[in-house]
Amino acid sequence: MIEITFLGSGGGRFITITQFRSTGGFHIRASRNVYVDPGPGALVRSWRYKLDPRRLDAIFVSHRHVDHCNDLEVMIEAMTGGALKRRGVLIASKSVVYGDETHTPAVSRYHIDVLESVHTPEPGNKISIGDEEMIITPTQHSDPTTIGFRMKTAYGDISYIPDTAYFDELLGWHDGVRVLIAAVTRPRDMGIPYHLSTDDIVMMLKKMDKKPEVLVMSHIGMKMHFANPYKEAKYIEAVTGVKTYVAKEGFKVMIEKDDISVRTLRPARFV
Repeated sequence: MIEITFLGSGGGRFITITQFRSTGGFHIRASRNVYVDPGPGALVRSWRYKLDPRRLDAIFVSHRHVDHCNDLEVMIEAMTGGALKRRGVLIASKSVVYGDETHTPAVSRYHIDVLESVHTPEPGNKISIGDEEMIITPTQHSDPTTIGFRMKTAYGDISYIPDTAYFDELLGWHDGVRVLIAAVTRPRDMGIPYHLSTDDIVMMLKKMDKKPEVLVMSHIGMKMHFANPYKEAKYIEAVTGVKTYVAKEGFKVMIEKDDISVRTLRPARFV
């Protein structure tokens, strides 16, 4: 079984600074443990939902914006036993590792040196993580180095589309996956550049030859938050036929050979 646990579902500057929705990204438990886009709160919420970050094997960061990478260094420290053991893999956009015209790198040389390996891949590159294979996918975002992925597993494929404008090439990269996790930031009739809206994801799903079994909406922006993302999810499901969920803190997706189920976890209590 593959387990995906969301430690947040918010995105964008205003959700990030208010924490109306948490911004911790998500955790994949397959043959290895992979953390995706450790934004603000990733470390704290990992412990809250009993996902020991010391057991991570890899971290994937789509791009340099703070809502995706804020907790990267501290998650590396956890993965490497307090930076005392050389282990773990970082898969990240070039902007995360090297910075760009407006950003410093999101990870220090100190943290890079305690990792087993670091990858800054291009779309189409393939990276093995245990029994799974991650195929890097393209985007069109304001950070031009932003990357997504399609993960091939024994239980079917899982795709992650981070911040991006809609473009037709997305179809070929993500068609036929079982679970599609997409950053659907804006509601109907309120699209903005470089981000998907409800209208964009509906168009994409309708064009797919083989639709996903499940769509999980994440990276909920402030406009989507107040427009009611659950209402938008019902609309998407009604017009595309794809079972659609809105991620939230503690939301868990369990993928088996013949079934995909979901539940919402209760946070652990600490004395």
